[in-house]
Amino acid sequence: MSRNFYRSAAAAALLFFIFASPLAAQGHGRGLGQTKDHGAPEPDPGFPGTGIRQFGVWLDDATVSPAGQGWATFGIGYTRAQFGRQWDAPSMDAGMGIAPRLQLAVSAPVSKVSYTDGTKDRGLGDVYIAAKLGLLDPAADGRSFGIALVPVVELLTSGSLPEGEGRFHWALPVAVEKRFERFRAYGSVGYFSRGSAFGSAALEVPLTEKLTATATLSHTRSLDEDPLSDAQELSDNRWDVSGGAVYFFSPKATLFGSVGRTVSRLDANGSSLSVAAGVSFGFQHRFRGRR
Repeated sequence: MSRNFYRSAAAAALLFFIFASPLAAQGHGRGLGQTKDHGAPEPDPGFPGTGIRQFGVWLDDATVSPAGQGWATFGIGYTRAQFGRQWDAPSMDAGMGIAPRLQLAVSAPVSKVSYTDGTKDRGLGDVYIAAKLGLLDPAADGRSFGIALVPVVELLTSGSLPEGEGRFHWALPVAVEKRFERFRAYGSVGYFSRGSAFGSAALEVPLTEKLTATATLSHTRSLDEDPLSDAQELSDNRWDVSGGAVYFFSPKATLFGSVGRTVSRLDANGSSLSVAAGVSFGFQHRFRGRR
């Protein structure tokens, strides 16, 4: 396998762990608005709504793994927020190119949440299945810019659901990527069917032959009207930043780590700290009938 593939797979693994803490809203998850039964303010019956802001972020590049090339990642994450703390151990992410310009990936954490009122939850976290369809290949000869569609199926398994909300949802990110001589930049914009829009961006800079640093910025906005959330002064948008690094330990194994937090107003949907680390392995699968 090429080093460029491993860089892309390692970056994908790093970004998943940066943007995957269902409790404290540092990414895909619904946020701590769902913790009103675990120490958060009680709902005011005089206001309609759920008292839960729906947020979602997806960050990806436009690079698609060649058919048969894949990765498997195992990690651990910790998030601290206003109403509790969460450990994701292990968090798992795996993907593979299955056809030219098409890859599939699945991710899921095993989560343990400790709330400030002393209650705890443990179990499988929210599951995401994503397909990436490359429209423009940023690695093609004579091109340094790429575009991909990344349809996502979202299965909400962590925490209780608001009344009337199902567990299956979808998202449609559009990923773009621009490669420069010494670094690359990429990001995504899109919509979550739970009722939120988002934009995210990353800057990836190789520091040495084996060490690459990544800085990320994301913004998400809840689109649904919710008077109860307004009454509880829950912000309808959130900004997050994070930084991380990937170390190429061997030709087929990488180590990664990240740290981040919400930089907009901290309320029940923000995280004051999010840390993750793990290892990613690359592999090659030969499809029958192919040489």
